[in-house]
Amino acid sequence: MNMKTENLEMEIRSMIAEIAEMDEKEIEGNISFQDELGFDSMTALEIIAKLEKKYKIKISEGDLPNMIDLNSTISIVQKYLR
Repeated sequence: MNMKTENLEMEIRSMIAEIAEMDEKEIEGNISFQDELGFDSMTALEIIAKLEKKYKIKISEGDLPNMIDLNSTISIVQKYLR
């Protein structure tokens, strides 16, 4: 599956905004999931489950601590889509 970065960013931004109950425009690339959005480990697991289902990927547990904002999440998903 080869997906343009812009499309991937829009889709993941939309998913994060839905989970955070925020407008997509408020989800900037470097906004911290934990510090600025208040996401806890359960929210992180929800995000991962949605990403894995949508893109039919399996995200390694080793990547979880690195999924700290939109930009890092996009990079990690891209790695699995290659």
